[in-house]
Amino acid sequence: MTVKILHFSDSHLDVPATKFGPRRFERKQDFLQTFDTVVEYALEKQPDILLHTGDLFNGINPRNPARAHVMTAFRKLHSKGIRIFIISGNHDVPRARQTGISPLVEYANAGFITLFEDWEKIGSETINVDGLDVEISGKSYDPTIPASSTVDPLTQVSIPGKGDINILLVHYNVEGFRGTFPTSPTIRLKSIPKNLTYLAVGHIHEHQQQTVGNTTICMPGSTEHVSFAEEKHKKGFVWHEANAEGVQQSKFISVKTRPMRTIPVTIPADADINNLLFREINKLRNPQLIVRFLLKGVMTIKSAEKYRRSEVIRKGIAQCFSVEIVDNLEYISPELTTPAGELALKPPITEYRDYLTAAIEQEKNPVRKAQLQKALEQGIALLEEKGGW
Repeated sequence: MTVKILHFSDSHLDVPATKFGPRRFERKQDFLQTFDTVVEYALEKQPDILLHTGDLFNGINPRNPARAHVMTAFRKLHSKGIRIFIISGNHDVPRARQTGISPLVEYANAGFITLFEDWEKIGSETINVDGLDVEISGKSYDPTIPASSTVDPLTQVSIPGKGDINILLVHYNVEGFRGTFPTSPTIRLKSIPKNLTYLAVGHIHEHQQQTVGNTTICMPGSTEHVSFAEEKHKKGFVWHEANAEGVQQSKFISVKTRPMRTIPVTIPADADINNLLFREINKLRNPQLIVRFLLKGVMTIKSAEKYRRSEVIRKGIAQCFSVEIVDNLEYISPELTTPAGELALKPPITEYRDYLTAAIEQEKNPVRKAQLQKALEQGIALLEEKGGW
């Protein structure tokens, strides 16, 4: 006999999506729809165990519609006898015990899920599935570990590991996996308990899996594209079948997501930037597509006089879901004799992004880092709205 496991992660429900303007609610719905795809699959296939490894919500105070949506989904899963085990990630865990509680607590209090809320010690529960004892353990993300710390989150905790199948839920970087966050703690391979059957990992948004010793380590990735850094990633969840000998079968199941595409555009000197971008937009004509134009080259006084960023955005959203312009142009004035390298100027939005990005990278306090990240996102959205290119 085997135990059927469905594992998904990083749903990021109720993202702010402010940069999408009036379409932000559609963008929020994208995340709910991919979440629903996983739930519908689980209701159909009925796994013995459903795991979610953090960042179910994008923040600790999601709006009521998203909360209610999840409550309905968990109620349906629970009614089918599907056991749900969850931890909080860095997005949906409170920064200190005094500042609030995880939004996941209400589902645990309703009896629909088992939440391993503690971030200081491992929580465990053992269930029996067709004669096999399955021990599921978990530890929520610890926001008190300093940014860029070398602390291994598993070195100071104890995992019982007394089941025929032993599973651990975590939300951290793992040594040797792609896409790790430089400011987040990393689990070293040598610290993974030898008797662990399955290490269920959240936090990294790209699906990856490998076996170390007797342990299968799996990151299902996020269920929707959270940023352009993920535009080429397939999104979905994983299905495993395991027994006392380990994970016997694994399958990644993709979900349909809104497409994203980055288009680099080289701007020659004195070019009509609007016409260049209009031609690129006319090639697309996809109302589902989120587009990012990455401008490279130079901006002269002549080209700046004709450039109307707002017109490009309006034309873009008439033919695509959303258009974003990232301006990496070098601003020069051919009328001056100073070397171009000394004349390089950046537009307000680029200066703002560069300044705060550098501040975020240097900030050690996780609370302050989160505040700066929020200021970056909201400031860019405001500058884009006001045309501060």
